[in-house]
Amino acid sequence: MEILGLTRTMQPTTQVLRPKAGVRALCVGIYLAGVVLLMIHLPFNIPDRHRVWIVPCFVILGAFWLADVFLTRIVLASDSLRVVSISDFQSRTIPRTEIESVTWEKGCGASIKLNNGKWVHLPSVGRNAQGLTNTLRAWLKRTEVQS
Repeated sequence: MEILGLTRTMQPTTQVLRPKAGVRALCVGIYLAGVVLLMIHLPFNIPDRHRVWIVPCFVILGAFWLADVFLTRIVLASDSLRVVSISDFQSRTIPRTEIESVTWEKGCGASIKLNNGKWVHLPSVGRNAQGLTNTLRAWLKRTEVQS
């Protein structure tokens, strides 16, 4: 690319889709509030003797939930797409050439259709399914032109 006689090369860019920092902070706040509230008072007239196993279960399951919120992401590179999802127990890299299309359906989320006919469900990364699909379609068009 030439601008005012200067030549500049286009660097391959990588875009990471993940929940925003405010959403992650809100999740931490909800988790901490839940722990404090369960330590003070159990809901639904649950007897206090059950506190010894309810609070630790909430702490452990909540920690997994926070790990999922913080670690789930979709990485859009110039030649591949990487999906990292703790809740689905997967980390998968899909070459751009294997992706046929991307679509979404209300209540089902966004999915990628591969050339071999298989579908890959995409995790929620702080966007609604339609917004995520539009982002991926733009990435597909952008990488198709560069290929």
